Amino acid sequence: MTRNTAVAQADELRTFFTRVRPYYRELFNMAHAVCGNYEVAEYAVQSAMLEVFRRGTPRSRAGLRETLRAQTRSMALEQARLIDDAELTWDGFRADAIEGAGGDLVLQAASLETLEDRRALLLRYGCGLRARDIALLLDAPAAQVATALTRFTRRLKRRLPPREQPRAERAIARSARAWLERQSAGVPDAGAVYRSMEAELMEAGAPAHRVSRVLGRVVTVVIAIFLAALFWLLMVLIQPPRLEDPVPAPTVAATASATAPAAMPEDGFSAAEDVVEIEW
Repeated sequence: MTRNTAVAQADELRTFFTRVRPYYRELFNMAHAVCGNYEVAEYAVQSAMLEVFRRGTPRSRAGLRETLRAQTRSMALEQARLIDDAELTWDGFRADAIEGAGGDLVLQAASLETLEDRRALLLRYGCGLRARDIALLLDAPAAQVATALTRFTRRLKRRLPPREQPRAERAIARSARAWLERQSAGVPDAGAVYRSMEAELMEAGAPAHRVSRVLGRVVTVVIAIFLAALFWLLMVLIQPPRLEDPVPAPTVAATASATAPAAMPEDGFSAAEDVVEIEW
């Protein structure tokens, strides 16, 4: 890697990190809940952000945030499955972990649950994981996870005003997302994470995300040409064969003429004259 290329990549990474820094706390809290371990979560979120940088970042803030969330969720699940014996350091989704959250009925109710059930709630409503994925992370039956989520929803409904009870799950999701965004206890320093990303990028010498976009466009064009050629070939193969013009059927008169016996030549004798009389 040349010096100019390295400088250009460092500048692009700095610009990228400036955009993603407001979401870093939420991403780490997601990874920590999924992995359960602090160090594994730190590696997962760093790898997820670097992967998004290499692939190319969406221009809109909403698109960037959802892309980062999806990649963090995927990377954290992968790391949790690879390192399933890491020490559990997560203990969150409690009202006392966030200043001014005492009035949140969802957090108040969650604080009364066990650590395992609190983690299941955050994984489901904050991280968007399915019950079977949560069951694998918690090493528990999927039915047990589903029962715990349902039981908590029923308990919460009794705490909510009557008009908000039908939207209990929406209230849980809203509180879970807010907790991920605001919880800051133990979140690694963003500057240290940026320096680690920069060192990994320089060491790997990976091409900047602009090259990835170009390659993606080239692949898209090649696939489009291949599909067009395949479509043309299929149209040729399934085209019905051209039928030749049928030979006209012979008329009745022609058929009769062709099948009738040839007329006997007239030689001036009748049938009676052909008979030879024998006299005795």
